[in-house]
Amino acid sequence: MDTSVPSVRLQQILRTYCRNLNPTGIADLRVSLADGRYRWLHDELADALAGPVATATWWQEAVSDSTVEVAAAGSVADEQRHLWRSLFPGEAIPRRA
Repeated sequence: MDTSVPSVRLQQILRTYCRNLNPTGIADLRVSLADGRYRWLHDELADALAGPVATATWWQEAVSDSTVEVAAAGSVADEQRHLWRSLFPGEAIPRRA
C-alpha cells in the first residue's frame, strides 16, 4: 500500500470525526469502532501513520487546524500519537518507516 497518501475513505473519516482533534468527534469515532463500524480503519490508519513525516500534508489537510499554515513535524507526530492513543488505547503506536 502507498502510505504517502492514505485512502480517500480514511481521509474522509478523519475530516468528519477528528478535525482539529475534536474530543467529541474522536469519542464518537471510538464508539463507532467499538460498534464494529469502519473495520478497515485500524489497519489503514496504522499504515498511514507508519509513513514518513515528510508526507504529512494529507494529515494537515484532514486533521490539523486549517488556520495554521504548516505544522512542525514534531507537532504532526504528536497529533498522530494522540489520535492513535485515543482510538486504540493500550496498542503500540505504529513505527515510522
